[in-house]
Amino acid sequence: MPESQLERMVEALSREQSPERDELVSAIVDDVLSRKLRDLVDFEEARAIATRSLTKENLERIFERHVIPGYGRYIGAVSASTETVGAFVPDSARDDIIKAIQKSKLPRGKWTSGAVDRMLITKLFAPVWTNLLLSFAKRLPLPGIGGGGNTSGASGAVGRGVSGIAGRITRTATKQAERLVDAGKSVMGGLGTEVERRLQGAAKEFSNSAEEVFREALQDRLKSKEGREIVGQISRQVTDHVLVTKIAEIHEDASRIPMNDILRIAPSVVSHSAPRAFVEKVVRAEIDAFLAVEGDRPIRDLLEELGILEEARGAIVRRASTIARGFFASPAFGDWLSRHFGARP
Repeated sequence: MPESQLERMVEALSREQSPERDELVSAIVDDVLSRKLRDLVDFEEARAIATRSLTKENLERIFERHVIPGYGRYIGAVSASTETVGAFVPDSARDDIIKAIQKSKLPRGKWTSGAVDRMLITKLFAPVWTNLLLSFAKRLPLPGIGGGGNTSGASGAVGRGVSGIAGRITRTATKQAERLVDAGKSVMGGLGTEVERRLQGAAKEFSNSAEEVFREALQDRLKSKEGREIVGQISRQVTDHVLVTKIAEIHEDASRIPMNDILRIAPSVVSHSAPRAFVEKVVRAEIDAFLAVEGDRPIRDLLEELGILEEARGAIVRRASTIARGFFASPAFGDWLSRHFGARP
């Protein structure tokens, strides 16, 4: 191609408004879009490069720079939102969701068997049950326990009976409960219908506050030194058990959920949710945050930071060269060159 033609081509392609350049770019895009995906991208090479970039250092930097702040932004957006779950579910999908739930089966949890030593669970909760039962015992309207002030012979017997119970309930939660009930039955026969009525009233009153009593006792137990040590042992046992569990065993529980039904419902839920202002706001905030951190950096810097610059550049050049060779040999490029510059490739 004569130098005058080259100069004219460069001038035409570099003008601010250039029909020739627009036509060439359109032809390149059309050529790329017409190619098979496997011809555009070497997925095996891309996988290898991506895998090499997933070093501990790279991932820590990505999480610190993007993931952790992003999660914080998400929590803030959700906390400030008045959206309901139903707002993200189209009416057409609600019946399908109900049917999927009805078809679901409870997980068997076979893989959890033996995850924790039962003695640790007993040791952790025994004081909690003790506190709960003692709290109930103190509410009983019986002499010598706090609910009555009568000191008759029968009352003394009752007092001794319950005192014996209070001493014995420090053994195991199951035996504590059984003995308390047995003691209640043994004294009710000699105290008349009035005391029986008062016992029933005390039981009803206690049932209304039992949850709070249990929660407070459990919190105290978990805060205690021994409680924290036991929880630590349980956590280590559960972790060790999960790490040696086969993935297939855990998947058995997931297979009891009708995943095919759920996946068929998902498109309608996602398409309904995507245009909502809340979703758009969250997505836009993440894009803006990413660009604020990385937007002004050259791609070269990003790839170099990941340690894959040379590999990625080499792969892109090889693939782009193959694509370019095909385009420059195509009739579309020859026609464009001939029409605008009187030359053929």
